[in-house]
Amino acid sequence: MSAAVRRVALLVVLLMGLAACQVDIEVGIGFNEDGSGLVTVDVALDQEAVALAPDITSLLLIDDIEDPASGWSYNDPRIDDQGRTSFSASKPFGSVEQLESVLSEIFGSEEVFRDFTFERATSFAQTDYRVTGVVDLSGGMDLFTDPQLTERLGGEPLGQPIPNLENALAGVTVRLVLDLPVGAEQEETLELGQGAVSIEMTAQEESGTAVTLRWVAWAAFALLGLSVLIAIAGYLLDRRNRSRSIDPTISQEPLVRSTSSAAVQPPARRLRLVVLNPLGVLFEPSDEPSQLLVDFAAERGSEVDAETVDQIHSQAVLGRITPAELWTGLGLDDDPAELTEQYLDQYTVRSGARDFVAEMTRRELPVACLTNDIASWSSALRDRLQIEGVDTWIVSSEVGVCMPAPGIYEALRRTTAVPYENALLVDVRAEHLDAANALGMSTALLAESRPQGGDAPGHAVVTSFSDFFRRRPRS
Repeated sequence: MSAAVRRVALLVVLLMGLAACQVDIEVGIGFNEDGSGLVTVDVALDQEAVALAPDITSLLLIDDIEDPASGWSYNDPRIDDQGRTSFSASKPFGSVEQLESVLSEIFGSEEVFRDFTFERATSFAQTDYRVTGVVDLSGGMDLFTDPQLTERLGGEPLGQPIPNLENALAGVTVRLVLDLPVGAEQEETLELGQGAVSIEMTAQEESGTAVTLRWVAWAAFALLGLSVLIAIAGYLLDRRNRSRSIDPTISQEPLVRSTSSAAVQPPARRLRLVVLNPLGVLFEPSDEPSQLLVDFAAERGSEVDAETVDQIHSQAVLGRITPAELWTGLGLDDDPAELTEQYLDQYTVRSGARDFVAEMTRRELPVACLTNDIASWSSALRDRLQIEGVDTWIVSSEVGVCMPAPGIYEALRRTTAVPYENALLVDVRAEHLDAANALGMSTALLAESRPQGGDAPGHAVVTSFSDFFRRRPRS
C-alpha cells in the first residue's frame, strides 16, 4: 500500500468527524554519541476517530513498514494512558544525512524536515552535544493529499470543500521530540500549516572520572606545595638547631654523603597477561573485516560502497544491529545464517597460533582475547577453529565499545584484574596498540615483514609467533 493511500485514509478519518476527532502525530528522534540513532513515529487516534474507521489499523503505517526492505519496524497498536489507540513505527539511521532521508519518508517530502546537524565536542572534563534543524509544516493538508487524486476530483481533495478539510486538520497535532545521549528530552508542538520553525537543542555531559582527576590534580598540587613549605621549615629549624649544638670546626661532608641517597629505580615490569586480537593474530586473513565484507558482498552482486559497509559494520560490532540487519543493509537477501557461515569460512588458524597459546598455558601465563567483533560471529569462530587455552574473551558488541576507545581496554582490566603495566597486547592494527600503549600496556605489532629504515611504528615488531621465544643477544 502506497504512502499516498495511507495519507488519504488518515484524512478520511478526519473528514468523517471533522473537528470532533483528535489525532496526535509524534515524531521522535533519538541520537547516539556518534550521531546515529532512531526515528520513531507515533500516531494516536481518539476513540471517536477509531470508531469512525475500525479498519484504520490496516491502512496506517502497516504494509510498507512491515516490508523488510523499507527498514521500518512496526509495533502492534496499543491503548495509551489517555484511552487513545496508538500506532508506532521506527527506523534507525547511521548519520545526519540518513536521518533526513528517513524523515522525508514520513510525509513524503524532503522539505518538512531539513537542514539537520549534529555536533559533538569533547574537552577534558565534559562533552557538549548540539542538534539543529528546520521543521516546515506550511504544506498543511497537502502533506496528506495526493495531487493526482485531487486533480481527478475537480481540485477538491477527496471531493470535499477545502474549508471542511482545514477544519478537520485543526484536530491534528504534530509534536517533535528530540533526545540527545544525555539530558532530558526536548519537545516542540507544531501546527499543520505553520511556517518553517528552527529547532535547536543542546546538552552537556560532565565526565565523572575527569572531574575527579581534576580535583585529584588540584589536591596533589596543594599537597606538593604544603610538603615544600614543611621541608623548607624543617630545613631552617634543623639548620638553626645544628648551629647551636654542633661545633662549627667539624666537617659536614660525611653527613652530606650519608643523606644523599641514589635515585630510586622503578620496579621491573612482570608480565602477568598476554592479550591477543584474534582477528589477524590467531585467525587469518588479517585484513580489516569491513574490507572483507565489501569483497564478500561484491562477489554476490551487491554494489554497496565501502563507506556504507564501514558504517553498517561499525553499528554491528557495537551491538546496535543484528547480523541479519547487517546482511540486509549490505543488500544481501539470502538466509542470514547461511551468509554468516559462508563469510566465516574464509578464516583459518594462523600458523603457530595453537602452539603459542599452549606454550603460554605451560608457562602458567594467562591468555585473553580482545576483539572488535559481533559476539555470535566470534563464538562461531572459536567453535570452528578450536583454539584451547584462552581464559578471557572481551568482544566489542558485548561491552558496547570498540578499540581503540579506552573503554574496551578498561573492560579487559576489570575482567582480568591485571593492571595495564603487567599486560602485553599483540595486534595487527597499530592504532589499537597506540591506545593500549598510552594506558601503560606493553605492545607488539604482528606484521608481514619488519619495518624498513625510519618506518618504525613505535612498538616491538614480530613476524611470527616464534619471534617471542628467540633469545636476545647479551650486551
